[in-house]
Amino acid sequence: MAESLFRELTEVEWDRASRRWLLSGPPNSGKTTSFRTFPQPVIVQSYLMEKGYSSIQGVNRAFVPRDFDPLEVPNWQSVINDTQKLTAEIISGKYGECKTFAGDGLHKLFEAYLAAATGGASIRGEEFEAKLYMNAANRFFGYVNMVYNSKVPIAVFTVWDGLEKDNPEDRDKHATSHIFPELPGKSAKRIMGEFAVALGTKIEGTGKAARYLWQTKPQGRVWGAGMKIPVEVYEKIPDFVTQDYNVLAPYLKPNINKES
Repeated sequence: MAESLFRELTEVEWDRASRRWLLSGPPNSGKTTSFRTFPQPVIVQSYLMEKGYSSIQGVNRAFVPRDFDPLEVPNWQSVINDTQKLTAEIISGKYGECKTFAGDGLHKLFEAYLAAATGGASIRGEEFEAKLYMNAANRFFGYVNMVYNSKVPIAVFTVWDGLEKDNPEDRDKHATSHIFPELPGKSAKRIMGEFAVALGTKIEGTGKAARYLWQTKPQGRVWGAGMKIPVEVYEKIPDFVTQDYNVLAPYLKPNINKES
């Protein structure tokens, strides 16, 4: 008899799954800077074409892309291979202990997968078959699953946000829309199902009075926020908290405030 495709979830695995976080928001809203608040050692991987690494500080190690011209890349599959290889090395401990893996710029990573699927046509602005979006999306989510299912205690990713129509088939220019992670097509909403904690990022005020906040629940225009935790726990969490892992984590007990 073939081995069953299913097995019982262990408490350690359940607890680790609760430590997979997604931070989505506009540029300069504190996403990358907040990495330094996560449990150390933190190792950051900044994805190809992502420029936000200038705000990386206070982490143990960070790997950023070399300077290159996207239009001159001869083999995008090689780019994907290098990206996946580095991630696998980080989460397996090749570069030292990694308590928190931080992937910066998932929207840029999707662009790389799409470029690989289209032979660079998407980067060059050329037409390509629509079905290649699905090819890219499936491989992109395969990467996300690799990190999700790994034994790294905590994983956090950043992504830009953008408007998504409530009804994709509504062609009216005034069609209602809300803010989700900025990924092509169905991936914008699909990514929300991949993480236990999805947070929107925002800034209130300016200058020294500015407050960098995480939005924990969907409200207003922002629907790209939510958590897969017991209702009785979720109800007690403020709608907005300071962008600091140590501020939000205590609210989530017993889900993510244990040692793995």
